[in-house]
Amino acid sequence: MTQKIPQLSAEQLANELEIDLETIARKKALDETGFYKDHEIEHVYWGRGFDYASLGMSYALNQKFDEAKAAFKKAAEYQLRPLKMAFDPTDPEFIGEKVTMGKESIDVVSCFNCAMAAGELAIAKEACLLYPEEQFPGNRKPDTTDDLVHALKAWFNGDHDKASAHCQKRLDEYTAKPSKKITFRSNYFTLHLALWGIIHKDALSFEDGIKRNLAIWHHGARYGEESGTTRGHYAEFAVALTNLGIHAGMEQPVVDPFIPQGLVWMKPN
Repeated sequence: MTQKIPQLSAEQLANELEIDLETIARKKALDETGFYKDHEIEHVYWGRGFDYASLGMSYALNQKFDEAKAAFKKAAEYQLRPLKMAFDPTDPEFIGEKVTMGKESIDVVSCFNCAMAAGELAIAKEACLLYPEEQFPGNRKPDTTDDLVHALKAWFNGDHDKASAHCQKRLDEYTAKPSKKITFRSNYFTLHLALWGIIHKDALSFEDGIKRNLAIWHHGARYGEESGTTRGHYAEFAVALTNLGIHAGMEQPVVDPFIPQGLVWMKPN
């Protein structure tokens, strides 16, 4: 028997939105007092990016899509700042290896997700293109997240063979030794599968990847740490890759409450 998709009540959604707005207002007030002046600026940017991403999710699940897109755009812009500070020598705030936060592959993915939800393809592309091919000093050992970013970077550059190879590597690796439980690896397997489908215009793989990702998100909403929160009921990866697929000329593969329909792009003519 298929389980019912878990959803938040209107009261829970309104409460989550109120919490997110209060968090941003409180931190803005602290900023005006000079509270953050001695903090490393990339930490401040990262924190603002996280807060505005949460706000975007709450607005989206409350069906306030213009406000959601504006919040997601702010989130993506803040998340882009540490990446430019680390990887763009022309940026006024560039400090390269001295950046202590916001420069990992997972940060690129977060920026990509927010930008795609906001309808800001240029920001999504810039974040991916900034990320270096080689391991950056101070970053952790490359993993499946890095391959996803490298695949996106290659796709944006028009090198579909290279993009496919990055995804295929992780698909083969996971298939040979799948996780017995829901893990970081199993989540990224679904993303590589969906992206592989986009790269090859394979609608079945695209749909399979998105459905598998949603199944993980639905499970998390029932039993995970973020159950009962908007972050736990908004499938950020599925939203972003759905929009990338539509941008590539494919059909929306899945309609689901965890993919707020007001954020889904229109198929280009």
